[in-house]
Amino acid sequence: MIYFDNAATSFPKPPAVMEAAERAIRKYGGNPGRGGHDFTVAVSEQIFAVRAVAADLFCAKPEHVVFTNNCTHALNIAIKGLAKQGSSVITSNLEHNSVMRPLYKLKNHGRIRWIQANVFQKSDAEILEEFRKKISPKTSCVICTHASNVTGQILPIRDIYHLCRKRRIPFVVDAAQTAGVIPIQVDVDCDIICIAAHKGLYGPTSCGMMILGDKVRPATLMEGGSGGDSLSLTPPDYTPERYEAGTVNSVGILALGEGIRFVSELDSKRIRNHELDLCQTVLEELSETPGIILYQTSFYSDNQAPILLFNFDKLTSGDGAQALNQAGFALRGGLHCAPSAHKALKTLETGAIRFSPSAFSTHDEVEKFCNAVKNIAKQQS
Repeated sequence: MIYFDNAATSFPKPPAVMEAAERAIRKYGGNPGRGGHDFTVAVSEQIFAVRAVAADLFCAKPEHVVFTNNCTHALNIAIKGLAKQGSSVITSNLEHNSVMRPLYKLKNHGRIRWIQANVFQKSDAEILEEFRKKISPKTSCVICTHASNVTGQILPIRDIYHLCRKRRIPFVVDAAQTAGVIPIQVDVDCDIICIAAHKGLYGPTSCGMMILGDKVRPATLMEGGSGGDSLSLTPPDYTPERYEAGTVNSVGILALGEGIRFVSELDSKRIRNHELDLCQTVLEELSETPGIILYQTSFYSDNQAPILLFNFDKLTSGDGAQALNQAGFALRGGLHCAPSAHKALKTLETGAIRFSPSAFSTHDEVEKFCNAVKNIAKQQS
């Protein structure tokens, strides 16, 4: 089976990631921050080392790296901690359900007004103007994806951040699809970055990060033991402990550290160029194939992440993905948890098949994939 579903979760993982997970279970069994014995001290030091490498990658301070269960968890902390009662929250119309569902709940409970900026296939200047028009004195925060997990469109987050900063509005970025692939910095591109460990950072599932800048502190989403201030019934006011209620995922965090080191050593620019090149190859190979619908026109662009979307014109996206599965290729069909993006793309009823390579994908695998797609399309003609 050849794997091209890396936008959902990257596979395979670097050997060092797997070794770190095993080592964490064998050697670092203490509960970090809970006690002063050698086992606790050892695992606490290892976790701080991962905070440090993550801080380097995102130009943050180690104590501002908050470990979460996943990117969805990080986004829920940021959204629910910043959305003030009676305020408005602005997003794009390309958002994942990790952003849309928390906001929908807040809106339905009468807490906020949720406003979507139409950014689909617009220029950076047009996108910025869309956000500018939506911002009002009642705006409590702006949240948007760095790159759509459906179309791969990259939003001009630095420009949006500058727009928000002038108005003292917190700006949160969902970097699930870009962390490890496209550089992003807190206090340069945004106030808070929400990250999935298991995608472009090649870490394990059930692990993520919320990277904080210097200025914005959302309210807590969860409260519980933090290893310190045990007499107080309120969470500590210092980071990262304020947001890390309960025992953290030590095994996942130590494995993530090796994923970050892998990306840092290989270089995210090199990884992105490799993945874009593979997407461009697929685009060119399939562009003249009858029975194939393509939704992108070029990957030679600064505004495009390495995600290629397509359909067989005589198969549903689910049936097309299953046909590819039977041919030995793992891709995802459907709505990809982003119905608003599919509505903009006019694929809400059909969904689409997503091709997403990784640093480990090869041109030989892509050539085999293109041949398989052509064969399936020919069989349907």
